[in-house]
Amino acid sequence: MKPVKTRLAAPGPVEVPPAVLQAMARPPLHHRSDAFATQLVEARSVLADLAAVPGGDVAILSGNGTTAFEAAFLATVPRGARVVAAHAGKFGARWATLARTHGHPVVDVTAPWGAALAPDAIADAVAEAGASGEPVGAVTLVHSETSTGVLHDVAAQAAAVRAVAPHARIVVDAVTSFGVSELRPEAWGLDAVVAGSQKGVLLPPGLGFVWLSDRVRAAPPEPARSVALDVHGELDAQKAGRTRTTPAVGLVAGLAAARPALLAEGVEALWARRARLGAALLAAGEAAGLTAFAERPSPAVAALRVPEGTSAPDVVAAFARRGVRIAGGQDDAKPFLIRPSLLGFADAYDALGLAGTLEAVLREVGLDVPYGAASAAAAEVLEGA
Repeated sequence: MKPVKTRLAAPGPVEVPPAVLQAMARPPLHHRSDAFATQLVEARSVLADLAAVPGGDVAILSGNGTTAFEAAFLATVPRGARVVAAHAGKFGARWATLARTHGHPVVDVTAPWGAALAPDAIADAVAEAGASGEPVGAVTLVHSETSTGVLHDVAAQAAAVRAVAPHARIVVDAVTSFGVSELRPEAWGLDAVVAGSQKGVLLPPGLGFVWLSDRVRAAPPEPARSVALDVHGELDAQKAGRTRTTPAVGLVAGLAAARPALLAEGVEALWARRARLGAALLAAGEAAGLTAFAERPSPAVAALRVPEGTSAPDVVAAFARRGVRIAGGQDDAKPFLIRPSLLGFADAYDALGLAGTLEAVLREVGLDVPYGAASAAAAEVLEGA
């Protein structure tokens, strides 16, 4: 039997553009050479444009999104400060785990999976925590919660926090929103934003990204709490065109080559294109009899609930047999949730192809899905844009 090429249609890792693959396949540059310094400058420029901070600093770390999480936290949150962790999904809860791991007192603000966290609920928790003890030193938020498919309103959440705790540091997971959804760290008053290479940046796993606000950068320095994850030191080095330690040079080369695929029309056009693809997937799923799980859907991932009596893991397995890798639900959502995504190198044709595959898969697992229903719904969204 001829091997089936696996198509990545999950919220990471993602399909990578051919030009980026070619750049990574070239012989590696020495990380102390002028040629690499040029690539590093361009790679950081791509990240600044994706973060809507032209000319701003984004640190490139060798690692992944969790690496960036921890590095940003250590660089931003004062030692021992009280942390309010707002979470309604697996990755928001990771902030709370990280803070507790480093010995911080934590106040959790939660909502059910699939719900969007209300800004007032977070602000009330911050105000109450500050009134009952030590002031709140930091608030952790998630922009696009990958486990639930919710795009939280970080702009409104941050504004609500600032109103009651102007000195608290606001640290945001943007791992699946970076390069995908509107993100304006400076305008929204954020202090740290983290992302990773294997999502909307169109690279394989292996890099983490951290943006820090001018407020954080200008604060009196504390002793570094990590050698490998010293973002302040890394930013100082990268501003000078080098890295503190040996970086993943091939991935940096790929990032430098990714500009045409990401930013040929500017970041706002990129956000709009991602929104169309995400909306097309959701429409396809609903036309096929599935239910949108997220109260406020993220374009990064279409979180879809299968009908009662249908096994979501069976749906994921049926996709895999066709050479398409989607994500299933996590933790308690595993039995009923599927999470297809066009987060990588994808266009309208990929959306239509995935919609057609969804129809075939659902019929295979026993659902009565009309031929063409999902594809027509996706096409209507794409053509109406």
